[in-house]
Amino acid sequence: MKVAVGGTFEPFHSGHKKLIDVAVKLGGNCISIGVTSDEMARQRIRSVLPFEIRAENIRQYVLRNYGFEPNIIKITNPFGKTLEVDFEYLIVSPETYEMALKINEERKKLGKKEIKIVKVDFVLAEDKEPISATRIKKGEIDRYGRII
Repeated sequence: MKVAVGGTFEPFHSGHKKLIDVAVKLGGNCISIGVTSDEMARQRIRSVLPFEIRAENIRQYVLRNYGFEPNIIKITNPFGKTLEVDFEYLIVSPETYEMALKINEERKKLGKKEIKIVKVDFVLAEDKEPISATRIKKGEIDRYGRII
């Protein structure tokens, strides 16, 4: 079963881990993790770790927790490989759900079957607000959701 999940993964936090955990539960070692290129990531976030470090953090997480190396793909456009590869599932957060719908609209135009979308709820911080890279970078919380 081909399963995809994607993002910038910077800083790599508990919410990202939950997305990957769901992907592994559905697809086992047949998961593809898309990581945005430095150029694409820096359009939204001013400072971001280099692609190689972000990808390695994810690789190490999956290897340590599940015992295999995931297929990591560099994303250079908003659709990643989802218009080319027939994934069965796309794992998304509430924040990226709308993009998943656009992916399926584009796939339909191309005559391809829809990818099943699995929306994973946010992981909440101690203050019951979602853990997010923005909040971590602002210094409100750490990557585990603890108030700073």
